[in-house]
Amino acid sequence: MEFLYTFAVSFLVTAIFVTFLLFVVYKVRKIRTVRDVRAAYYDSIARIWLGLFLVAFGLNTMIQFHTLVAYIIGGLFVLLGGYQTYHFNKARKYFKGNLPIEEQAWQEFEAKKSKRKTR
Repeated sequence: MEFLYTFAVSFLVTAIFVTFLLFVVYKVRKIRTVRDVRAAYYDSIARIWLGLFLVAFGLNTMIQFHTLVAYIIGGLFVLLGGYQTYHFNKARKYFKGNLPIEEQAWQEFEAKKSKRKTR
């Protein structure tokens, strides 16, 4: 039983670090892109990782601290993180469908811009 507790806590702490790192990575990708749809796509992925961070943090809180307050706060974090993951996964699917449209518009824009330079 002690092994399972140690394994669960170690796994959740690792998940907390990994999800927060991936959240930061996708936020940086969002900031560095100049395309609007791609920025929204990266933002939705970043928010999914933030939701998974909240889930891992809430579960870790409930496993490590056995008090009523920890269960309430951890449960709220799990619910909020689950909702955020669900909502922004739907947003990610929407923006992923619009990426080819944006790519085509971006190529047309670049072609017009290069034609103006050659004149």
